[in-house]
Amino acid sequence: MAMKNLEGEELVQNLRQLVISCEPHIREAGSIENVEETLHHLEENDDKFHRYEFVRQLKRKIEEILGPQIDEEIEKHGGHIDNGHETLVSKITDRIIKSKPYNDLSKKLKGNVQEAVTELVRNFDAEFGTGKHTGDNFLHRDRHIHPYHGSDDEDTIDSSYNHGSLMFMKPDYLQQVADKISKSNNVSTRRDALQNLNTVRVDDVVTSDVVHVVKKHVLDALSDTDEQIMNLGLKFVTRAFSSTSPHTKDIYTLLIDHLITQCKGRKSSLPKVKNGMDLSRPEIKSLLKAFRLMNEFQLETTNYWIRYPEHYLEEVLRSTLSLLSIHHTGTAGMFQVLSPIHFMALLDTRAQWFIKWMHGHFSRSFLLEQLTDYKPFVEDAVRHCLEFSAARKVPFDLMSEISDKVSKTSYAESRRSYYTGAELEYAYFIHSVCVIGKLLCFKNGRKFFPIKLKDSTEDVSIKKLMVAMVLVVVDPGPVFHQQRSSSAEIYDPARLVADVLKGLCSSEQASEICLFKDEITSTLLSPISHYLDVAFLEKHHFPKFEHQAPDEKTLLHVADILSMIASSTKGRRHLMYGEKKDIFSRTKSSAAHIIAEFTKKALLRELPREAGQAPTHAVIGAYLYICRQIYNTCEGLLVLYQYELHKVVAETWRDASRDLEAANTPTPGDDDSSSDNSSITIRENYDVAAWEDTLRDNLLNFASTAKGILLLQQTGALNECMVYMHTRYEKKLQVSKCEKFGYGYMVTQVATTAPGMAALQKTGYMKALITELWAVLECGPNDITLFTPTHWPVDPIDKTVHKHLIRILNVLSSFPAVYELLADTRLPTKQAYGFREIPDTMAGLMDRVILMDSPAKSHSLFNVEQSHGFGLRVLSVLVSCLDSFLLLQSQYQIQEKLLAAQTDNQAANKNHKEIIVDMLSVERNNILVRSYLIGGPSERVLPNRHIDDSGTPYSFPLFSSFPIPREYSPNLGGRSAMKQGPLFKDNELTEFLDARKSEKGRAWLDKCQTLLTKFLTSRGDQVKGAVIQKILEQSVNKMSTIPEESVFPLMQFGGSDSAVKAVSLSPLQMLGIKMAIRYGIHLKAVHTSSDATDSLTYLIRQVKYYLEQQQKTPDSQLKYMKNGYRGFDWFAATVFLIFNGNHDKAWDFLQGFSTLGASGYLWIPRLHASVHLPSALSASGIHPLFSSTGHNIEFILQIELPLVSSAFKMSGFTPAQICQHWITQCFWNYLDWLDICHYVITCLIHGVDYQVYICVAILRHLQRDIMSNMQTQNLLLFLKEEPINNFKISQNLKYMQDLEKKYRKIVLPDMLNITRP
Repeated sequence: MAMKNLEGEELVQNLRQLVISCEPHIREAGSIENVEETLHHLEENDDKFHRYEFVRQLKRKIEEILGPQIDEEIEKHGGHIDNGHETLVSKITDRIIKSKPYNDLSKKLKGNVQEAVTELVRNFDAEFGTGKHTGDNFLHRDRHIHPYHGSDDEDTIDSSYNHGSLMFMKPDYLQQVADKISKSNNVSTRRDALQNLNTVRVDDVVTSDVVHVVKKHVLDALSDTDEQIMNLGLKFVTRAFSSTSPHTKDIYTLLIDHLITQCKGRKSSLPKVKNGMDLSRPEIKSLLKAFRLMNEFQLETTNYWIRYPEHYLEEVLRSTLSLLSIHHTGTAGMFQVLSPIHFMALLDTRAQWFIKWMHGHFSRSFLLEQLTDYKPFVEDAVRHCLEFSAARKVPFDLMSEISDKVSKTSYAESRRSYYTGAELEYAYFIHSVCVIGKLLCFKNGRKFFPIKLKDSTEDVSIKKLMVAMVLVVVDPGPVFHQQRSSSAEIYDPARLVADVLKGLCSSEQASEICLFKDEITSTLLSPISHYLDVAFLEKHHFPKFEHQAPDEKTLLHVADILSMIASSTKGRRHLMYGEKKDIFSRTKSSAAHIIAEFTKKALLRELPREAGQAPTHAVIGAYLYICRQIYNTCEGLLVLYQYELHKVVAETWRDASRDLEAANTPTPGDDDSSSDNSSITIRENYDVAAWEDTLRDNLLNFASTAKGILLLQQTGALNECMVYMHTRYEKKLQVSKCEKFGYGYMVTQVATTAPGMAALQKTGYMKALITELWAVLECGPNDITLFTPTHWPVDPIDKTVHKHLIRILNVLSSFPAVYELLADTRLPTKQAYGFREIPDTMAGLMDRVILMDSPAKSHSLFNVEQSHGFGLRVLSVLVSCLDSFLLLQSQYQIQEKLLAAQTDNQAANKNHKEIIVDMLSVERNNILVRSYLIGGPSERVLPNRHIDDSGTPYSFPLFSSFPIPREYSPNLGGRSAMKQGPLFKDNELTEFLDARKSEKGRAWLDKCQTLLTKFLTSRGDQVKGAVIQKILEQSVNKMSTIPEESVFPLMQFGGSDSAVKAVSLSPLQMLGIKMAIRYGIHLKAVHTSSDATDSLTYLIRQVKYYLEQQQKTPDSQLKYMKNGYRGFDWFAATVFLIFNGNHDKAWDFLQGFSTLGASGYLWIPRLHASVHLPSALSASGIHPLFSSTGHNIEFILQIELPLVSSAFKMSGFTPAQICQHWITQCFWNYLDWLDICHYVITCLIHGVDYQVYICVAILRHLQRDIMSNMQTQNLLLFLKEEPINNFKISQNLKYMQDLEKKYRKIVLPDMLNITRP
């Protein structure tokens, strides 16, 4: 049997290679006991196992001899072996092992290997001993692979941690080696001894009795003039660093001692900075090798030093800082002698070692503590930063070449042998900036400031240092305006400092202390202030002054820093209000005003030519993005509103769209154009398209706030922006570079309004939303046939479906949106449905999973119960909005269909039929009770959705016909809010209201406010019934004489009785009347149903007739804007019940109340398409309740309750949306009747801005529930379906008054100045 390459000398060489390659694994084993186990698993742990020659030849021989036999066995069993035939594989293996060819091969191979091993053992010293693979031959081999100025790999400049083989030693062996290393021996002996030392495990050396002798002699070797001895000394250190032993610190301190000796003990050997660094000098090269080795250890040791006692870390830190704190006194700048930092700065320019050490708390705490003892390290870094900043305007020096040269310091490729002094100082500056930048990020790091520098009369504060750093960015000097290569940009000083400042901005606390100062901000803004200053001088004909215009890079660096500042709440407020953070300051000198004015002028191309070259699109887009970060918040929009950026951006976007359209239109001469011109045209078209997208993206972000949506709608670009948003939303793109999420919140905000919903529907968003939902509930449009059944959920709303439930409810939570989708829309009912037929409209979804009133609908679903349960859950949230319920009931008779479904779900008993209690019947029961009964937390009982699995009977009665069981309607007789009851003695409020002679106008209102506050806070339960009626009647008369309150003119009612009766009410409004009367009877506010119904019907007709006289027919395609107000007048019904069904009193109040500014917000139909509003606002379909009240609620929430505001943002639901819902239906179903009355009189007497404060107070009251429901992703369900428990207007009046003191100056003028959006 031929055994080529597996016998004789070839086998010996192959086994030798394998043994040498196993050395690292043997060393990692740590003990002889573990070596055998390690070798058994060598194939698993060694990636190169199959590349070894012995393994390759062995595999070849097995394939050659046993391969045919294996193939023959496989053929016998059908030609293949599947995964399931483990037993068959085992049988074939057994046959092969027992076969004669296998036994012959095994016997022959064992004999050959035994002979080869015997040969290797006999010549062990020759094969594995000193000098064979760790000495000159090894160096010679590596010299060929890694050239560095003709030296070998042990220079460690390319790769440290290269090490030779391992040898287990005899007890007296190390003593002999140590003696031979001594510099008293000749060079040859020392070389051999060091080579022998490098074959010994470093741990054995460190733990031996001669360690101090060895360390002393290795220290001498590192400083030796003989290059080979020095390299062998470094090799010893390298081998130590290649392990993660705790003894590495001893070798590290040895290396540091060597460097300290070289840098401190022999000053004459180190040149001055001005002479540069010549790497061809042996002493410089050896130092650079040692520093490189030290730096690699610094970067690696962070991965494992937490394993060891604190003493390990302290020793490493102390030795490092003692070295890096060496600074030669008496000299400065270019005349200084090279210091350790100069070497470190060349090797680790961005101070990655320091950044890594500051990353974890474990090392950071010790490092900052140690730095207090080594302050020269910090002081020198600060001094270099200040010196560089001061020298940046030197007209000509070598600085212009530094960044370009330092960028070429790639030690693996094109190496250099000389660095100038200016380059060294620049590297020192970069290193210092990175160190200081990281230091300032932490509280204990900032404690080093102010710093007292030598030869300086003033202490250096953080602010002074930051101003100096900012100057490097904004005014780098003429030499840095030169064009440099792209690689040089990495080390551009402005870019480096900008990166450090942006790093500071990532910590809100650090940036607030370090950067948020007016002096720093004004310095940062100086490049754009330059444009505005020139424009100001030109406008007022002042003499011109010479000043170099900022270039594009400078403007972009400033924009990057400003955008990072604006990405945090505190940073944004600093830009808006300055260092004092006075929210009421309206000075135009704040940063936000300067940025907005610059951006506006740049968009309009109004910047003066004398100021320099016009900003590019990239620059304008960067500053527009900063404006967007400000105006996509409520308070930011308030600050920047005066600049009308929405109009400017929209107009610029239209110009860009026209330019792009014109560029894409082919012309007759296009075919003759050269390829160069064609490529230029393509590039220009791409730039215009990118510019158009930038403008549209920034325009879209106005939709982040309630008022912003109105501004966006008035630009006429709402539809285009929704198309753009839908495109990005489908691609799952993040909102911006500083915002990963936000489109969901924006969609919800937009869908709150009728025009927003119409725009979303046109984009196909609703269709896509329903398709995605159906794919989760039933099937998708591109489902692949599955042979394994999918997992059907068990819970009513499974986690996979819950997200889609919230998404669809977010866009259906407001009545205008629901009306726009479903008004006058019939259900697409069919006789039969396909199994994979997917609905694509909201009406289609309702038909399939909500109103399942036919067997065909049930048979068409794969997952009937879960899908129908999902639909009922959607319906439950929809009917929580009373207007939406009235629409659904009037169009689709949902109550009748639900009752019929309950009837069909009955089980026949002996005496009567009982409704089967299951998930669907319980959900239907909840919807029926919720939609039939009106009442606050204590005025109705809502049935539980939970069915006890333990067998406990469901405690709430199910029903299949109206009226509902009495268990759901508690008796309110003893605590009715309509009965005044006995008043307490000395009731100043009633005396004031009953007085025949009373104050007039403002004096009456002020006194009424004082008395009402007093009695609401002390005896709030007594302010009801007759007292409330008197307050309403008198307040209208008195307040109509106050100009500030009486905003609208009093329109005389000229309708006759027959004209009023001829007014047509929609089915929705007729149902609303029945519901209101039912609530009134429950409250005992009215007694006879028929008389009260007639009276309220007449009042609603009269009010509608009266308001239509003050409305104009808007030119709008929105369903919501046609034929008057489409919802029910809940405020008129509330007033009707307050006056106990007295039509005359209610009408007199409403007519007088219509003149007051408060009527526009409490009485929703009052301003619908009103002539009192500007035409654009009147036709927008966006009520001031949303754009003003909703906006101000979110504005205050962001300041007063940031956690609540963030919870809404994270949930994708908006405060403006839920507050609009509450206010539109006058808090019916959410507050008890007494609190509803208190809400009306509080907003009337104290001011309409109390509408905002009441909503904020409610959200504050619900804060804990909001936070918990946000975590379970049920916030929308909680706020829509649950009443506001335990909230009393009277108990929260003090908090509302505090809000009034802080925000009335902003909120009240915004609400009363209705002519402005």
